[in-house]
Amino acid sequence: MTGDLETRRKRLRYRAARTGTRETDILLGEFVSRRGEGMAPEEVAQAERLLRASDADIANWVTGRVAVPAEFDTPFMSRLRRDAMARRRR
Repeated sequence: MTGDLETRRKRLRYRAARTGTRETDILLGEFVSRRGEGMAPEEVAQAERLLRASDADIANWVTGRVAVPAEFDTPFMSRLRRDAMARRRR
């Protein structure tokens, strides 16, 4: 994606909250909404790449039902998974 970092963050917040599947909207959208402002450029790029995957794959990876492929096993995914597991315990 092109554009300055703030524009990319705003676009990411919008796209993450409207993936097309409610479960992924919650898992990814709420995480990006809470943490998006502080995301470094590389994390934004990792999240942008993740959004190219199917909603079902994202949900399965985040919840640990399926192993995360190397291509998507990034620091962003690790933070997202930790956040999802912490929220699940509450």
